[in-house]
Amino acid sequence: METWRLLDLEYDDPFMNMAVEEAIPRMVGQRVAPCTLRFWRNQNAVAVGIFQSVNLEVNHNACKKYGTQIVRRFTGGGSVYHDHGNLNYAISIPKEHRLVPPSDPMDAFRRFSEGALQSLKSLGLLPVLKSLNNMEVNQKKVCGAAGAIRWGAVFYHSSILVCSNLNILSHVLRSDDYTTTRFIKSSRRPVTTVSKELNRSLTTNEFSDTLVRCFGRIYGVQLLHGTLMKNEKRLADELYEKYSSHQWNFKT
Repeated sequence: METWRLLDLEYDDPFMNMAVEEAIPRMVGQRVAPCTLRFWRNQNAVAVGIFQSVNLEVNHNACKKYGTQIVRRFTGGGSVYHDHGNLNYAISIPKEHRLVPPSDPMDAFRRFSEGALQSLKSLGLLPVLKSLNNMEVNQKKVCGAAGAIRWGAVFYHSSILVCSNLNILSHVLRSDDYTTTRFIKSSRRPVTTVSKELNRSLTTNEFSDTLVRCFGRIYGVQLLHGTLMKNEKRLADELYEKYSSHQWNFKT
């Protein structure tokens, strides 16, 4: 059975979390690092897509009120809210991996969505994949995703609302009552959490355990706990300058 590295790695700093997000697929694409599944959370932040306008997507006054930081991803898609009740998982594999169809590499994103889909089903829910970046339960969004094919790697990451504070989420993310042709616009949907739909308490750790079991079965891999390699950490430290800069996060 193929072995993947499992990283349960997060920082209090959202900019470092995002720097690590880029460092891992870069190293995986160079065959320096192994195929990797990473779990992580941000304390209180809005993650904006690379092609979005912060001013159009984010309520700055609400962010100041709640102490919510803003960080831009290197992937596309819409803006999402992160807190300790929101579980992020990221998959990094080489572009030539067996799970990546040579005729349509982007089909790997659909395959990777199956991990969260089957995990939710195993808990007794009935999730629906509305699009490659939107999963719903009872017609409410519970999971968003984005990906990239760069640096010789296929990268996919997803945010799952396990037990997030939906009140803060509703304030820091602006509604979609604007029009634009220059920027990618978030599609605001009613949201919910896994805990709310189950009508019971569920932690992000409990849900990550469910994901690990489903991933192993669906993708035919064994996930073994590992650590960040020295050259990955070195690259993340270099990328941190970009992700913590005002120029990157608030570019127009």
